[in-house]
Amino acid sequence: MKDSFVQRDFPVEEYKTRSKRAIELMEKASLDALMVTGDFTSSLNYRYLSGHLPRDYQSNFSRPHIMILPRDGDPVLIAYVLTERDAQLASWVKDVRAYTQPFSFEIVKKAIQDMGLQTARIGAELGVEHRMAMPYGEFDKLRKAFPQTKFEDAADLLWSMRMIKSPREVECVKKADEINIGALEYCFSQLHEGDTEIDAAKHILTYMVEHGAYRPPVAQVIVNSGPEWRTGFLAPKEKTLKKGDIVFIDSGCIINGYWGEFNRMASVGPASDRQKRNHKTILAIMQTTIREAIKPGVKCSDLMRFFVKQYRDRGIEPPSYYESYPFMHLCHGVGLQGSEPPFIRIDNETRLEPGMVLSVEAYLKDQEVYGSEEDVLITEDGCKVMSRMDEKLYAIS
Repeated sequence: MKDSFVQRDFPVEEYKTRSKRAIELMEKASLDALMVTGDFTSSLNYRYLSGHLPRDYQSNFSRPHIMILPRDGDPVLIAYVLTERDAQLASWVKDVRAYTQPFSFEIVKKAIQDMGLQTARIGAELGVEHRMAMPYGEFDKLRKAFPQTKFEDAADLLWSMRMIKSPREVECVKKADEINIGALEYCFSQLHEGDTEIDAAKHILTYMVEHGAYRPPVAQVIVNSGPEWRTGFLAPKEKTLKKGDIVFIDSGCIINGYWGEFNRMASVGPASDRQKRNHKTILAIMQTTIREAIKPGVKCSDLMRFFVKQYRDRGIEPPSYYESYPFMHLCHGVGLQGSEPPFIRIDNETRLEPGMVLSVEAYLKDQEVYGSEEDVLITEDGCKVMSRMDEKLYAIS
């Protein structure tokens, strides 16, 4: 079959480079192999290393896909039988093994035996911000089958890779950002007083699909309007947009699995002086932070302290949870997940590095909630805004 028919996010060399980097990190961590998983609902690390995306149009948690990458030797993919052929075509991995439902640990056991890993240290998705796409009972049987094998947490290893984006990954985020800003501007141009939050979501979703973001999940669309604006991540409602309302839309889409997401705001009818002032304030907090504080080498904790100072410099007392438990973040990484490490929290000592992509966001409350958000790439000497800088409070006629 011609390569043009293969569903692959990136060229094969991208995945080989990632796997080579994973092997280097395994050597530093004294791991003999890495085992990553995915299913029809989520396949982040599996997709990242293998290049194979299992079917993504079913919400099915019971079809695990597994990649075992050894430090020495050739990797193995284990796929559900109906995706076996696609795995053979899409992945750079040559050894693809299939199973029929229900999934059993036995096929993984056989692969580990064939790879000579019966007494190995195998890194797995056991830690922070990860989950294993395999029934726990089957994983438990696998561990008991190899009492001399140690399955260890590989979260730090995986995040140290995924936090630093390659140029191809950055281009995907940038493309998603271009579609998202186009969708937001289209939405605001089409909305009218008397429309609903659901009407807004329809405009955004339609635009995103028509402009290339059509693979599930197509988008996130959070629309909140009016003075009773809530900070929860709620679905759009059959709520009518009224004159004088502030409309907040936090949206995003994916390209080749990579998210671009940020928010924008609009007034229904002419904005009041208070609304203009609040929006101008939140833009100033955001843009001062991006311009002066986001650069390589800065610790997440110090960036958060800079953020908090911007509020106080403007006479605004920030929420206590930015500086004390539960230590909420104001910014987060963006990539294969819409929100992923690093999290800009006052208790996080991680340093920013070139290649990290952050969703930088800030909020204030004055009757309504006002927010501004940008996606930025950490460069060698600072950062680059990829989402087109927020400059205005949009107007809905």
